[in-house]
Amino acid sequence: PAALSFRAAAALPVAAATAYDGVHQLSLLPGATLLITGVGGGVGVAAAQLARHAGLTVVGTASAGKKDLVESLGVTWVEPGPGVVERVRAVAPQGVDAIYDLVGGAALEEIAGVLRAPVGGGDAADKPPRLITAADSATVTRLGGVAVQRARSLAVLDVVTGLAAAGVLDPHVSYVYPLERADTALRAVETGHARGKVVIEVAV
Repeated sequence: PAALSFRAAAALPVAAATAYDGVHQLSLLPGATLLITGVGGGVGVAAAQLARHAGLTVVGTASAGKKDLVESLGVTWVEPGPGVVERVRAVAPQGVDAIYDLVGGAALEEIAGVLRAPVGGGDAADKPPRLITAADSATVTRLGGVAVQRARSLAVLDVVTGLAAAGVLDPHVSYVYPLERADTALRAVETGHARGKVVIEVAV
């Protein structure tokens, strides 16, 4: 769309589309509470905005350095690490209706305990899952959840670009590097501490 910059558009196809696919897969009703682990990264930032737009209450874990970004999205920030379950329960005493995991590993194992409903959404095959991940399919399967089902379709791209053009979805491009500094950009992503999206820009 003409309303989108090339930088913003470049950040949408993977992160925002993955976020959309996961939120859509959970099929939560307005008013439900969604917990997003790793909410301060590219997928998490987009998922939080899409979930809030759908009328969901969002709680998210992210490092202390991303607290202001997370809260600016209308998300209740919770610091990850030891004791995270107690901290989540302090802000969501009844537990959460679903978890969108973007971290995996031990963090996913621990946080699964705050789910209010059965992980798999009950016995009926047509019920949506309550625990999904875009980071650790092995662990989520063992816990009874599922991996995010990626649509990878033009229809999803149309939706997310439309929301971005309308100002509903901001990919939060926080870092822009020239192509000759691609190594620095990749290292920034690999630390896991980048806020929002990192873009490599090619000069023409």
